Amino acid sequence: MDPSVGSDYKAFGMILRSEIPLPELHAVERYEGPPDIQVVLGDLHSTWEGLSANQGIYAYEDLSYLLNIPDVAIFRVSRDGIITVCPAADCSMRKLRLFLLGSCMGVMLLYRNLLPLHGSAVVIGEQAYAIVGQSGAGKSTLAAALLHEGFKLLTDDVIAISMDPNTGMPTVIPSYPQQKLWEESVAGLQMKSSGLETLYQNDDRPKYAIPVREQFANKSIPLAGIFELVKTDNAHPTCEPLHGLERLPLLFRHTYRNYHIPLLGLMEWHFQFTTRMTEEVDVYRLSRPVCGFKVNELVSIFLKKTLEGVSVS
Repeated sequence: MDPSVGSDYKAFGMILRSEIPLPELHAVERYEGPPDIQVVLGDLHSTWEGLSANQGIYAYEDLSYLLNIPDVAIFRVSRDGIITVCPAADCSMRKLRLFLLGSCMGVMLLYRNLLPLHGSAVVIGEQAYAIVGQSGAGKSTLAAALLHEGFKLLTDDVIAISMDPNTGMPTVIPSYPQQKLWEESVAGLQMKSSGLETLYQNDDRPKYAIPVREQFANKSIPLAGIFELVKTDNAHPTCEPLHGLERLPLLFRHTYRNYHIPLLGLMEWHFQFTTRMTEEVDVYRLSRPVCGFKVNELVSIFLKKTLEGVSVS
């Protein structure tokens, strides 16, 4: 593979040189040194077929992670920073990029000892706040509502966190200027869906790519707090701080593709990393009714906690 082939992009604080166009990412001029990550095209059929553990859609072999998404592509993520992509015939490049920038990048972050959380991160008053939760909890919707209030986005879907070597503080690394929103969220936020790219559909519900280049924070920001967004049967939204041992299982639960952690032998690293995080940031559980509420209620509670003198450790 020729490291000089491809276009250069920046995401998650790293230079990616890719043979596949990645329009979601911020393109940069040719980087003179070696890139942090290379995305190359290659034939992985025989590699996948020869795996002894070929029973699901992913496997580990020879220090590499392999992912096989039918009708999309076979991917191999290597510890040396190379992501090999073997596209299926007539595959959707849009879907291919979803798995490349999601599942594959999540594993690459773990290889680099960067913690990937599943959620969105926004900048409030020069500090970063992460919004985590299960799929469908409304993480991206809340983040989009905060952007509507004038705040900036650091990342959507995968939150990459490092430990600043100078301060020892957890820091959120910017990803790329795009959000992913379901059709009902776009409508609820009074946004126009015409002209938006459809990422995929689930039961005839489209999920759109929302460019946010004008409201994207392109530098790493110290992490001050984490909000777990959950659905409840309560009549009104509530927010409560979490303390002590409540925090660690929350961070494991919301680590992006957390089933990789034991397979990569990173359980001890994850425990140590997240323990340090809980000593430095506030953690909250933000509960919202399943129905019958407006997102601006969550925005008000969120901003009250982050802007009105709530202590940040």
